[in-house]
Amino acid sequence: MNWRLWSFHKKVWAFLLVFTYGAILLSVLLISYIYQEVYVKAEEDRLLTLGNELATLHEPGSLSEPFIEKAEAHNDVSDTQIYAVENPRELSACLPFEIDYQTFISEEERRELLSGERLIKMGYEERLDRHVLAVIVPLVEDRVLDGILYVYVPISTIQEVFLPATPILVLLILALFVIFYVVGLRFTNYLTRPIYEMQLATQKISEGDFSSEVHIHTNDELGQLARSFNDMAIALQKEEERKQEFLSNVSHELRTPLSYVKGYSEVLLEEKDLSAHQKEFVSIIHNESDRLGKLVNDLLDLARLQGDSYPLTLQPTVLSSLIEETITSYLPSARQKKITFSFSSDESVIANIDPNRLKQVIHNLIQNSLHHCKEGDQITISIIQRPLSSITLTISDNGPGIPKEALPHIGERFYRADFARTRKDGGTGLGVAISKAIIAKHGGSLKIESELGQGTTITIKLPLDHK
Repeated sequence: MNWRLWSFHKKVWAFLLVFTYGAILLSVLLISYIYQEVYVKAEEDRLLTLGNELATLHEPGSLSEPFIEKAEAHNDVSDTQIYAVENPRELSACLPFEIDYQTFISEEERRELLSGERLIKMGYEERLDRHVLAVIVPLVEDRVLDGILYVYVPISTIQEVFLPATPILVLLILALFVIFYVVGLRFTNYLTRPIYEMQLATQKISEGDFSSEVHIHTNDELGQLARSFNDMAIALQKEEERKQEFLSNVSHELRTPLSYVKGYSEVLLEEKDLSAHQKEFVSIIHNESDRLGKLVNDLLDLARLQGDSYPLTLQPTVLSSLIEETITSYLPSARQKKITFSFSSDESVIANIDPNRLKQVIHNLIQNSLHHCKEGDQITISIIQRPLSSITLTISDNGPGIPKEALPHIGERFYRADFARTRKDGGTGLGVAISKAIIAKHGGSLKIESELGQGTTITIKLPLDHK
């Protein structure tokens, strides 16, 4: 699993889990180290000291009864067990167990004792059925082993040390887990909530909605980031408003002179005294003024749709009738290019929409398909009613398709994927942008999918009852 694809919330949780369990593991290792280096080492030093002190009381020669009794007197008053024997091989006879002496002292260890070394042994003794720490102190005089002192103490394992506290430890771990979960949840929400809100707000801004605001919960770096984001959103909204106002004002100012140019060019076209060459120039002026007039109207529509100055006139509408009426107006153009229409819909589907505006959307999309489709292609339109009171309208063709790199820009103002098309044939480049704005006003969405050579599919989702 690639952790780079994880959400920030999941990464924070993973960090907290790793940190917590890492701390627990470190604590266990630390306790084990303290047990080995402090508890066991202290016992080892104590036994060595005790054995060495008793060894100083020994006089050269055979072990005397008073010395043995004094050495073994500790057995009755403490857990430390001391046995003094002349021959290490006789140790098994002194212990209160029926054991094999070879379990305690090997031949190699006997040689070490003869050289005067102290032996330290720790581990599980099968014959004693427990863990012991043993110190063997030789009683040596002139390279002669008079005897040994076998000093040992039962030593608990780390599990035995903490066994009495196990119920308390279990409850403590459960309590810590609950506390960790609650605190971790609040902490991760504290960290990720502003980021998540900024993500949603950024997505809305990219769709043209600048009213989103990130709530400021703190005055730390995250709070400052949220405040800066809100300031940026306000600045973008003001800039968008100024741009819309500029487009609206310019469009209004252009309308009157363009209408004059178009009217005068129509008058000149009716003049009989003009030469063919002059009429050609006037015809160009007339066509361009007509195209500019459409462009101005589209800009005004777009400015109004993206603001609040163009409310929808909603009314119950039979969608199948509206689409059939729109298709009928394009049948002559389709016959000329030998393009066929295929339409399927449930006639009972009625939606609360602005019929004129939705018809404008369908006009724009069918025009685009007709411009791109070649002879023999087909345009398919269908309406499907979805659950939860929504409908899906699809318009697809088997035309040349749209390049992948152009798809993200479809719907931007004046953008056209086919730059080889002329302005005369290509329209204003605002049709899809206007269509998206109209669908957004209805509370729906417009999605374009296409592949080169495979055609284009436009999917529109609308609520049946938009309020």
